[in-house]
Amino acid sequence: MKDARGLTVSTSNALALDAFEASLRAMRSYRGDPLAPLDDAIAMSPGFAAAYAVKALALMTLFERRFAKDALAVLDSGAAAIAKGLPRERALAQAARFLAEGVWDRGAHALDRILVDHPTDIVAVQVGHLVDFVRGDSANLRNRISRVLPHWSSSTPGYSFVVGMHAFGLEECNQYPEAEHAARRALAAAPEDCWATHALTHVLEMQGRVEEGMNFLQSTRDDWAAPDNGFAFHNGWHLALFHMDRGDFPAALEIYDQALTGALGMAMSRLDATALLWRLELEGADVGNRFEAVADAWQGDLEAEGGFYAFNDFHAALAFSATGRTAAIGRLREKLAASACESGSNAEMARTVGIDVSEAVIAFREHRHVEAVERLVAVRDGAWRFGGSHAQRDILTLTLIEAARRGGDKRLAAHYANERRMHKPRSEWGLRIARRIEATEALPEAA
Repeated sequence: MKDARGLTVSTSNALALDAFEASLRAMRSYRGDPLAPLDDAIAMSPGFAAAYAVKALALMTLFERRFAKDALAVLDSGAAAIAKGLPRERALAQAARFLAEGVWDRGAHALDRILVDHPTDIVAVQVGHLVDFVRGDSANLRNRISRVLPHWSSSTPGYSFVVGMHAFGLEECNQYPEAEHAARRALAAAPEDCWATHALTHVLEMQGRVEEGMNFLQSTRDDWAAPDNGFAFHNGWHLALFHMDRGDFPAALEIYDQALTGALGMAMSRLDATALLWRLELEGADVGNRFEAVADAWQGDLEAEGGFYAFNDFHAALAFSATGRTAAIGRLREKLAASACESGSNAEMARTVGIDVSEAVIAFREHRHVEAVERLVAVRDGAWRFGGSHAQRDILTLTLIEAARRGGDKRLAAHYANERRMHKPRSEWGLRIARRIEATEALPEAA
């Protein structure tokens, strides 16, 4: 049989294929559970190789060690079916195995190789796009989609979501007008596309169009904030950042309490909770004891997940240092050091960025501001190597500026603050930072 995009799959069971398509819809829309329909498809058609491969790939998009283990278990359980599967299905399974074994670069390349012959394989497109994001590969966030988009049309199921992915890639390559155009096209066709919502939000944030950003997210809340929407917490985080720009810290905390406090069980949402609280504290806001629950969550996963993904480890360092958890910091250091000596994609992330930025924020909270500044200056411009978006990595610059200010180096603080004021001239956040720097008494050696 053939799927909705005309790709042949190894099942002759129409109901199994329907369940498979339901999973793909859930994956691309971030609505509902994509795994249960795949279990149904496998139960109805045990030889359905693509169902095993896609389940493993879906698990890997969560980028936690526990889900990598689950992905390997799925691939092992479906080994017989995969071995008899079609070449594309076997290739999907091999890409999933690369990802689950930690060689993310090879997984990314394997997915792209599939797209050479099967450019409408929406799973290879979407998972490849997410792997590019985790690896900080902004060029391929755009180019991977550019390479396949000519093969898609408005009549191809899922087309608008692929346009939404392209919008995000364009934004991360600083092509803001093109990104906005693509995101609005995607949303016109599928208002529920929270990835396109996310892309347009990034454009508005990066250009400092704060009021537009707030109005956009608030007016489309019903499309992205549904209880079954797996992206609701992250778009909520973006809305909180817009409130922060306006100095409305209570509104940002209200969003935290509504959207993020109940989402600490997953690293993906815990990142946003951590980063929002850190930014609020940098701005002098009182976050109460909220950081304790976040640190508890990171500490609870430290033994199982520490050293798996340096971007996550950095956020654990933020939470542990914010709450003064000396023992947890020590164990995290051990995990980071060990991961840097391993093979695989994360080892390079830890070596080139993860260790330095983690040590920088620990130094910052321990009032070793000169060390914090030195470490951040050394790696900030190459920090894309450990993943995340421009907006997420902005936390490094914000911390660098504040560390320089608290260390009395007004000129260095202003040097980096100028970026924000030039790029976002309408941003009140940048103006607040500039005023705070100016009001700081410089140390004699920095005067």
